Amino acid sequence: MANPVIHTAEQPEYDIAEHPLFFVRDVVGAEQNPHMSLHRGRIEPGGEITPHCQPQTETIYILSGDVACTMDDETCELGPGSCVVIGPTTTRGFKNTGEQPVELLVVFTPPRC
Repeated sequence: MANPVIHTAEQPEYDIAEHPLFFVRDVVGAEQNPHMSLHRGRIEPGGEITPHCQPQTETIYILSGDVACTMDDETCELGPGSCVVIGPTTTRGFKNTGEQPVELLVVFTPPRC
């Protein structure tokens, strides 16, 4: 199919060892779109995406839950409907500050391999 329909729930979920209680499903990769990749993530209560850098610009949209977002030395609170765009040289980290899972969408430009 030239324009595939991708069902997120059918994509395998995996964890990333260095980010406790964080789980990801890859939705769109470079093979579907050479300009970006799309991922759906979940941070369980008490979980976090530990501070790190990415070589890509990262756009994060919060679907549900409450999260503390640290970018370099600044921290802000994000909730449902919040969106943040983080440049490639910025150190970033996210911590679930609530009692419910944080559901989020992540877009990397260019795509994450």
